[in-house]
Amino acid sequence: MIEWAEKYRPKSLKDIIGNPEVVKKIREWGELWKSGKIPDKKALVFEGRPGVGKTTAALALANDMGWGVIELNASDIRNEERIKDIALRGSLYETFDDSGDFLSSKKGGRKLIIIDEADNLYEGRGEAGDRGGRKAIIETVKSTLQPIILIVNDPYELFKGEQGIVLKNMVEELKFRALNYKQIAASILKPICAKEGILVDSKVLEKIAQRSGGDVRAAINDLQMLAMGKKIITEKDAEYVGSRDVVENIYSATLDIILSMSMKTSREVLNSLDEDPQTILQWIDENISQEYLDIDDLDRAFYYLSLANTYLGRIRKRQYYGFLSYVMDFIAAVSIAKKQKYGIHGKLKSPDFIRAMAMRKRSKDYRDIISKKLAKITHQSIDRTSFEFFEIYMKIFRENRRFAIWQTAILSLSEQEVEFLMGSDEQVDSIVDEARKLRERLK
Repeated sequence: MIEWAEKYRPKSLKDIIGNPEVVKKIREWGELWKSGKIPDKKALVFEGRPGVGKTTAALALANDMGWGVIELNASDIRNEERIKDIALRGSLYETFDDSGDFLSSKKGGRKLIIIDEADNLYEGRGEAGDRGGRKAIIETVKSTLQPIILIVNDPYELFKGEQGIVLKNMVEELKFRALNYKQIAASILKPICAKEGILVDSKVLEKIAQRSGGDVRAAINDLQMLAMGKKIITEKDAEYVGSRDVVENIYSATLDIILSMSMKTSREVLNSLDEDPQTILQWIDENISQEYLDIDDLDRAFYYLSLANTYLGRIRKRQYYGFLSYVMDFIAAVSIAKKQKYGIHGKLKSPDFIRAMAMRKRSKDYRDIISKKLAKITHQSIDRTSFEFFEIYMKIFRENRRFAIWQTAILSLSEQEVEFLMGSDEQVDSIVDEARKLRERLK
């Protein structure tokens, strides 16, 4: 079965939905190479979260320009020799075949070198091979006679350290932003349904898109899964699609606003983010002090955030949502609060309240799952099991190892569920292992 995400992947830059300014820059860069001129920046870095179209844009560019493609995954070619064997050797000799063997320019055409997951190249644990890989990438970009595109989810990982700074100055960064769920539903999912003969209401498509968290590939995969064996998708069907974690989307938006020097760009980021402004305000408030190093820049940023917070309070008090536009403007103004452009000085941190909420949600999820399993064997309601018996059950589970093993066996508890009940991971492996052996004996 052909995956729809591949079947309907845009083949040309003109077919790509969203990110028009980025697409324009990609085309202009490609045209320079095609005309025989080598651009000042011989490599582009495509930045953005999964499913926003980075790889699609790279492949579409190659198709538009009539180029062959050498696609490498940095997580698989960490060491210097492997990178030199393909990317560096080919880039120096103008053209090469798909195995990396040299071809003269008379026999072969130009090739686009795509290095995917380039941020993973530097996740090494300090081994010389990984450091050599970084060195080889820099050497390749410096001396290449072929166009190069590096694809990353997290630019911080790519550009950290002294060598990262060297590389950053050699490339042009292009940031891909996620489409909002209405764009995904109307411009991508709806046309696919029409071509596949699937009947589905627009609201259902929006629900699928919303739960994808801005990941177009995930939205298409979910749509294909729901359409298997049927020609009509109902709202009830869409309930089976789980929500993706939106924290990564918020992280990306916060990073954009902090790094940007343009209020217009930051406003566009906020418009594309399917999240309430209070949450993004909290993210910026949590991280701005470690990123804006000048005290005057920081003072102006907090002033704009305080104005945004004031108008949020007025919205809550008066229920007048016309103020929402002011809130978004003041949050976006954080970008112009600074008089100089900053880099990122460390990983962004999620606000304390979000971390606490996430922990509480995980705790409630495990409690609900285990209570449901317990209710089946005790013949009690799930609510009664959860509220009346659960605390004493957890206490016995932690204090009586034999009880823990027995319960793990008869309830088929997962490692995560056992860890939740134990309050730590110290004895989890041995409890689960003994429970497995017990189940085998009871068969």
